Amino acid sequence: MRRPPIAVMVLLLVGATGCSSSASSSSSDAGTRPEIGSASSSSSTGSKGQSQNGGSSPPSAGVLYGADSLPSPAADHCRTKDLKATAVSTGRGQSSVVITNKGGDSCTVRGFPSLMFVGTAGRMELPVDWAGSTADAAKVKLAPGDSASAALTFTTLDECDVVTGVDVVPPGESRPLSPAFTTSGGEKATVRICDTGVQVKAFSES
Repeated sequence: MRRPPIAVMVLLLVGATGCSSSASSSSSDAGTRPEIGSASSSSSTGSKGQSQNGGSSPPSAGVLYGADSLPSPAADHCRTKDLKATAVSTGRGQSSVVITNKGGDSCTVRGFPSLMFVGTAGRMELPVDWAGSTADAAKVKLAPGDSASAALTFTTLDECDVVTGVDVVPPGESRPLSPAFTTSGGEKATVRICDTGVQVKAFSES
């Protein structure tokens, strides 16, 4: 029985290896680069947060998630149009986002705000560590004029990013409120937030 020339065998082996490598690479890319707006993209996690698929914690920072990606809100949840927001900084790595019911009826808020930070050069993405879960968050009832606050904690150094405000999406909503940071006395302020991220607590009675 005649054997094929050695050169032919080498070419055949090289060709088979090339095809296998190409297919493997294509498969790997497809598994690690979800399409923007796909289900796998919308259930991303924060720097230390969990996936939203179980409805246990909010999604990652940098995207203004709305009702479609958060647990179903209560029928009487507070709507963006009935709220006003402030972002108050103490200047020591501690701030809070406060929402106030400016409507004529009572409503409820439960869970975390979705956030996008506003810097001097525009909006920026910062990692978020969600402290707790939506399932364990208290349901806060807001009568007209009442407020709820969510505490923010972050490392602040002179070389950190300058942040002047924040886009806040209330739980169950998709439209943001965009307050500028102020001092406790109501004067405009800037904060410096390092890219190590921000810890955010769920809304509680203010």
